[in-house]
Amino acid sequence: MLPTLWPGDCLTIQSHSFEEVQPGDLVLYARGGRFFIHRVTRKCRSGEETFLITRGDCMPEEDPPVEKRHLLGKVTAIHRQGSQIMPGRKLSPLQLFTAWLLCHWNLLLRAALWVYTDRAFGWLFLPPVKVEQLKG
Repeated sequence: MLPTLWPGDCLTIQSHSFEEVQPGDLVLYARGGRFFIHRVTRKCRSGEETFLITRGDCMPEEDPPVEKRHLLGKVTAIHRQGSQIMPGRKLSPLQLFTAWLLCHWNLLLRAALWVYTDRAFGWLFLPPVKVEQLKG
């Protein structure tokens, strides 16, 4: 879900009815024993049943349709490095371009994750003596 979600982000997820979920919302659903958080691109109907069509922000293709019974909730807040961010329903042109780059350029994706992880969690990889010096 880069660039919307980054490693280490904590999410607030609230239960919502299938009818309340709108295109642009970030949703949590379960399928095949795995959890997914992706953006709803649209709702579609097939016969009597309505499905959600979702896609990760930097994924090239939509996911298979999400059934009502698989929906677990909607992301209502993103907690990142002491700040709370409200998820937007639309990506800005810069975010769309960034998502496209991350999707199509694996080296950039790896570099972005490395830089972000080092900046956000670099203290985790310091020797214990250095951590103690920083605390004191």
